[in-house]
Amino acid sequence: MSDGGYPANWQRAVEELVARESSFNSNAKNPKSTAKGLFQFLDGTRKGYGQGITNWDDPYQQSVAGLKYIKARYGTPEKALAFWDKNKWY
Repeated sequence: MSDGGYPANWQRAVEELVARESSFNSNAKNPKSTAKGLFQFLDGTRKGYGQGITNWDDPYQQSVAGLKYIKARYGTPEKALAFWDKNKWY
């Protein structure tokens, strides 16, 4: 992950978030909301962090947006996990 400008030590925590959110299924959909994909972006979140994303079905592009979201909202994936532990979402 360090090649995208993110620290390599983010990998474990990001993998844990993705496992909790979608079980690594890039086609995952929440039947009770608009949440979709690896990071379970809601429609509104996709609009806010998806600039430049041309194919939301592409796991790589989902990951680019997911890392932007984590950095902007939480600073680190460890902080995102701590929030998830408290709230069961992030």
